[in-house]
Amino acid sequence: MHKHPSGSAALLILIILAGFVLAASNLLVVLSLAAGSNGAADIGALLQGCAQCVFYLAAMPVLFAVAMAVLVARRPTAPGAAPQAATVSAPPPPAPPSPAPALRLLAVLQQEGRLIDFLQENLDDYSDSQVGAAVRSIHAGCRKALSERITFERIRPEEDGSSVQVDAGFDPAAVRLIGNVTGSAPFRGTLAHGGWRAVKVSLPESPGNVDATIVAPAEVEVG
Repeated sequence: MHKHPSGSAALLILIILAGFVLAASNLLVVLSLAAGSNGAADIGALLQGCAQCVFYLAAMPVLFAVAMAVLVARRPTAPGAAPQAATVSAPPPPAPPSPAPALRLLAVLQQEGRLIDFLQENLDDYSDSQVGAAVRSIHAGCRKALSERITFERIRPEEDGSSVQVDAGFDPAAVRLIGNVTGSAPFRGTLAHGGWRAVKVSLPESPGNVDATIVAPAEVEVG
């Protein structure tokens, strides 16, 4: 398929053609004048009589046109003519974490061990023996719910109460120093709690379009 020259290329061709047209027009004018005075146009005689005049009238328009074409080709592109760069927009801020997984786990703890019921209950009206008896069943249900869905391992394998050393470069998210902390690592101290790390999590899937904020539906016994 034939392609038309671009705007810049067409302008350059037009300038050069204008130079050749002007040069040819000058020569025609000179030849017509020579023919009018001598009866016949003699280009050789013109060259012998005024070679500089013929060169100026014929060559200078072409040279001027070529010089103009070079200047046009080298001119900087106008800001408006430059192709617009693709607009790079800042990435959107990350969405806040969804509370749905935590609510699903809480729903499981309520279903298996009635944890929410226990925490919402005012224990001031109960004796220690009554609370202890209730806690045993709650503990069993919540322990079962967690062990089936989350696998834990201790961050520090030593027994609580044993003497341990915290080396330099420790992860402050995994080991928290408490007490009188001075100087720099390594530190020696007593392990107050070995910590827990979740190494496997298998939470129940969301049940579709059900409201995730409902962690325990109301129960109505009919009949």
